[in-house]
Amino acid sequence: MTEIELLRELIEKERNAHDLKLYIEIWNDDEERASFIKELKHTNLEIDNLETELVKIEDKKFSGKTKVRMLEQLESYIVEINKINPTLHLSKSQSTINDNELFSGIIRDINNLVTDKISSIRVPKYLERTTDKDDSVSIQDLNDFLKNEMKILDKIEQVDFIKLLQYASQLSDRIKTQFIE
Repeated sequence: MTEIELLRELIEKERNAHDLKLYIEIWNDDEERASFIKELKHTNLEIDNLETELVKIEDKKFSGKTKVRMLEQLESYIVEINKINPTLHLSKSQSTINDNELFSGIIRDINNLVTDKISSIRVPKYLERTTDKDDSVSIQDLNDFLKNEMKILDKIEQVDFIKLLQYASQLSDRIKTQFIE
């Protein structure tokens, strides 16, 4: 299997494991629940094996290209943010019902690249500005944050998809800590 085939298989197994966990929580029939638990154990072993294969596979050109695209995606946000007057603030909601659509978009764009849902970067055009303090983030703060994220991502050596998936998860945590909580 190629690196990208292993990644797709891993993502499918992780989705299956997630579903099985839900079934275990909500199922009433003890016999079926036991069957789900057994299947989850098997699926978790398959996930572990796939992760090991992704780390050990020799040809890692796909994860290398993905890292470059992730860096380009972060740079794309920085470029677009810097087109806005730095004394203004960006809207977190971006005129949607999601209070944190701006951050959701950043996380979604990175996750889409690392999970191979999309293979090209998205240019975040028409970023909304606001004067509403509750719905705002400083352009300079977000700019500095994204530049730091590029440094963190760039430092990942001997890249593989497991490291990139971990980075994406940690990015989400850092955004929540710095801008949402």
